[in-house]
Amino acid sequence: MFSPSYQITNKILSSLINIEVNSKIIELAQLQVDWEGRLRLESLVKRIYSVFHFVENGLSTDDVAKIVKDEPERDDKAGEVALRTGVVGKEKDVQQVLNFLNANKLSEQISYLTNKFKQTDYGVNDLIKLNTLVGERLVAVPELGGYRQSDGVYENREGIPLAVEVPFQMEDLFGWFNSVTKNELHPVLKAGTMLYELVRIGPFVNNNLITALCFNHLILSSEGYHHKQIWAPEEEILKNREIYTLAVASVERDGGSLTIWLEHFTRWMEEASEKTKIKVLNLVGETPIFKSEKGRVVSLTEREIVIMEEMTIKNEMTIKEIRSVLLMVSDDTILRDLKDLMDKKLIKKKGKTKGALYVMGKMRSYR
Repeated sequence: MFSPSYQITNKILSSLINIEVNSKIIELAQLQVDWEGRLRLESLVKRIYSVFHFVENGLSTDDVAKIVKDEPERDDKAGEVALRTGVVGKEKDVQQVLNFLNANKLSEQISYLTNKFKQTDYGVNDLIKLNTLVGERLVAVPELGGYRQSDGVYENREGIPLAVEVPFQMEDLFGWFNSVTKNELHPVLKAGTMLYELVRIGPFVNNNLITALCFNHLILSSEGYHHKQIWAPEEEILKNREIYTLAVASVERDGGSLTIWLEHFTRWMEEASEKTKIKVLNLVGETPIFKSEKGRVVSLTEREIVIMEEMTIKNEMTIKEIRSVLLMVSDDTILRDLKDLMDKKLIKKKGKTKGALYVMGKMRSYR
């Protein structure tokens, strides 16, 4: 049976501790219903955009947001949704987003049942369903959810099994997955191991990375790391293509050891949970509160709060980065918000060109 090889380093241990702390804070926070709904929508848009930007889908964050807010039905066609939402893009790109939404709904349903009834029997059949959903109307029906029968792009690549070996390696992998318990292995390490192995094996004809990420979301949600559906771990995993590629390659380079990969994975999960925690803490209470350096309460609009949440995490941002977190907001509106924040001395501007940086001013976040 498959048995992962890795060491628990200080980096992994530190990230796991921080994930646990962040998770408990997020779980206990009492958010207003409207704010929680907005955060769920924003996180789903970020997740979808991160995944499909990585695989070179041409839709913008605004396009993805329009599709998500439309709440398309299970059988809606890409052309109909594009016409309804005003999204101008390739039909294939729109269909990919629709498919991801359907796969995400399945993951949420399974994780809900798992958490409510303490079921733990989700596994390879659910992975196959996810692959089927992300490929609908894009992949030939016989290839939906089917293991690859030829090596294709995987031929002669180190560490990747031949097609004939795929069923056996998948059986071994899920034999381990279904046997290991929370008491034996931290769920985040279990999720990280599965994500790597599914990417390495590449069991399906198409959409292996997207399917693996959907299954990763299913594991985390089912194992108690749901985070109110307001976090976007895919955004951290896929943020830097070079780092992701090096992290994947580290396992083969280190003779099969998952240590470096898990250091990266746990850090990505820590960063995603940290971002979510900061947002939650700034929103707890009837009104999100920021204070000046002297302790004076500063009143902010919803858009300004979003900017300050991200600024609190990153310390500095470009106008392009700010635009990416304010979905469907015009540049003129963003610039007005930035000017107001500068007038309130919450942020400062460095430089005068389009490449100018906006940095934290003399303020602190309250709560």
